Amino acid sequence: MSELCIEKVDARKLARAYVALALAQDEAKRYVWKHSAQPGLLSILTSLDITAELLEDVLQNALPENDPPPSPSITFSNMLM
Repeated sequence: MSELCIEKVDARKLARAYVALALAQDEAKRYVWKHSAQPGLLSILTSLDITAELLEDVLQNALPENDPPPSPSITFSNMLM
């Protein structure tokens, strides 16, 4: 049971890291767009893209594969009660 809780915490941390990386990518792309004359900037963007792909793979493996159980559907007969 404790392993499941640890996995959930790890998945949350991975998700937060992924969001932080996405924000950093957006900011870096804006900076490169404004200062495109600097030669080292494209390699930074490439590194961020590769890191995002790797983190996405890890995050997908950390999340459970099966979907959560569907919520009970409301039928017309249930509404009449």
